[in-house]
Amino acid sequence: MKVLRYFQFYLVALLLVIVACSTKFNVNEEWQDITVVMGLLNQADSIQYIRISKAFLGPGNELQYAKIPDSSNYQTSLEVKLNEYLGNSFVRSISLHDTQITNKDSGIFYFPVQKLYYTKSQIYQDYTYRLWIHNTLNGKIIQGSTGLVHMFDLNLPSTFPGVNILPGQITEVNWRSAIGGKRYQITVRIHYTEIKKENLFKSYHILDWTPYTDITSIDDKGGASMDYFLTGNDFYTYMGNNIPVDTSVERILGLCDFIFTVGSEDLDTYIQINETNPIMEIKPTFSNITNGIGLFASRFVQKFENYQFTQATIDSVKTNKYTSKLGF
Repeated sequence: MKVLRYFQFYLVALLLVIVACSTKFNVNEEWQDITVVMGLLNQADSIQYIRISKAFLGPGNELQYAKIPDSSNYQTSLEVKLNEYLGNSFVRSISLHDTQITNKDSGIFYFPVQKLYYTKSQIYQDYTYRLWIHNTLNGKIIQGSTGLVHMFDLNLPSTFPGVNILPGQITEVNWRSAIGGKRYQITVRIHYTEIKKENLFKSYHILDWTPYTDITSIDDKGGASMDYFLTGNDFYTYMGNNIPVDTSVERILGLCDFIFTVGSEDLDTYIQINETNPIMEIKPTFSNITNGIGLFASRFVQKFENYQFTQATIDSVKTNKYTSKLGF
């Protein structure tokens, strides 16, 4: 799981805002090159992708132009680099190369092929990364900068006696905030096994429950104690609604993982703006790109894996009114 859907939605929303706000421009004015940048760095990913496109104007409906590759892609060569710094000291320059993805979902912009810039170079949480884009046709320089979200510690639940989620009760989740992290999304990944009664064939399954998507820390300095609580009734209701009844199988509840997706302060700022303003409303939107528009920020997915459920939880899954027919 790379970019979770919650953060992915807001990246698409920013591009939609840019297209929708075409009334800010006078169509009689001389054409201007407006570079649009979308990038979220994540040191846990093996490849870093950045989308670099251009805003466009023309007679008629701008949303139709968005579906034409030539309207948003730069046909000229772009020189793209990530410059790595430790404090104020330059460390190295990482060149990004262009590529095409072929599995983009349908939407506002053209699909399924889309042009991106990428690097397979490893990036590190203690460094700052400055994006540098050079348009070789007109000499324009576009820049952005972001730090990375650091790893952090999960205190509760503990590995022993395990994860205890019971009907009518709450379960504490406690962690230390991450350096560079501002917004948190928690996903509980539930593992379970299905055994076919007919032939004893085993298959392994996961169910992702995301009870919280908008937890924010006081600041992004890290080290602060953060608490949130899982509601037992919601846990059983979610399982009952998302695992189908199948009398041909027996099920065994396995381990669970806690997956945190953490966004940087700039990403949080952007999301907040789009939460408080309708997407299509013509208002200024957040951008941290110099000599262009868009978002260059970071997010980090950290997994705390292989937590056992307590026996009380296993027994409750067998008997709870929402899950008793699932065959656990």
